[in-house]
Amino acid sequence: MLNLHALRIFTVLAETRSFSRAAEILYMSQPAVSKATRELETQLGLVLIDRTARPIVLTAAGAVLLAHARRIFASERAAVQALAALRDLEVGSLAIGASSTIGNYILPPLVAAFHRSYPGVRLTLDIGNTRQIVERLHSTPLDVAFVEGPVDDADVVLEPWREDELVVIAPPDHPFASAEGVPLARLLAAPLVLREPGSGTREVIELSLRMRGLELPPGVIEIGGTEAIKRAVGAGAGLAIVPIETVRSEIGASQLARVRVPELALRRQLSRLTVGGRPQSPALAAFLAWCHEGREG
Repeated sequence: MLNLHALRIFTVLAETRSFSRAAEILYMSQPAVSKATRELETQLGLVLIDRTARPIVLTAAGAVLLAHARRIFASERAAVQALAALRDLEVGSLAIGASSTIGNYILPPLVAAFHRSYPGVRLTLDIGNTRQIVERLHSTPLDVAFVEGPVDDADVVLEPWREDELVVIAPPDHPFASAEGVPLARLLAAPLVLREPGSGTREVIELSLRMRGLELPPGVIEIGGTEAIKRAVGAGAGLAIVPIETVRSEIGASQLARVRVPELALRRQLSRLTVGGRPQSPALAAFLAWCHEGREG
């Protein structure tokens, strides 16, 4: 195996054709340069330079070694530059997974702002329900995931991220829309439009009801997307329980109404997931800091 330190000294010597100049560049003494070169010749069993010539002349073996040494150190410089680009986020990639509410409503402004600051980082955002995203965190190269549902997985590191509130919505002309407060029993007796089992929203609702000794009534309409649920509610299909982030604009525009159900205060913890022991890339570390600071502008 080549002694790369000696090879580096030989390369400078071969390019300057002068022991004194090589020693000056390398901040070494001339005898140290000469010693390293002789040790390299001994290792290879070949004479690399003609020391009788002034300036020194490379032998055929020396010329061959110099050509290879230049390629070796060019590759070294390229590796250093590539790693520096990753470190400085000039290049890189980041695969983010998110459950539906987070992926459709909360993360897009963060992802857009991050991309504006680091345009060289290739970003992908994979959206599904909580159960699907946890599976993809293991089976696909997702770097991080953000979910709203509870997660029970020993291989996943779960950290609190932010809180979210679930609210009951109805068409603006629904009798519940103008009520100061609706009993929980009356809500459960009304037609309901909810997310499918496996979604974080559905699991939070079911858990809250179980804690009260209740369960969802039969006949619930299940729709696998919040946008479709909002349209179904607007069309009169029933009431729904959705994250407040998903209906702020519709409530503000009086397209939907928030129904007050004092017995049903639903808040949930949104979580950040990573796989335990998996190293963080510079891009991931920067994005996690970005999300922690809530930088959306």
